[in-house]
Amino acid sequence: MPAPDFVFSVRLAGCEPFDHVLGDVAATVFRHAGCSAAAVSDLVTQLSAAVESHADGESEFDVQFRVHAGSCEVVVTVRDREIWRTSHLVTSENVRK
Repeated sequence: MPAPDFVFSVRLAGCEPFDHVLGDVAATVFRHAGCSAAAVSDLVTQLSAAVESHADGESEFDVQFRVHAGSCEVVVTVRDREIWRTSHLVTSENVRK
């Protein structure tokens, strides 16, 4: 059964690379949402690529994870501008065991 509805947001800022931290946080959220191991890996890869392509060492990234009605949506914004969005359906076939 997928996780109950929830929202989790994080702001990443600074000059140090934060891809490792973001990957760990995202993987935890995706697993909690009920995503399969393959989906977690794929979503983390996509999210990391989206953030890395816009990282300039000065930008703040806002990442919001929304789990609602069996769907996990991720929205990334920089300076109040959406740069990436994806949604993943969490079905009973791919829920982690």
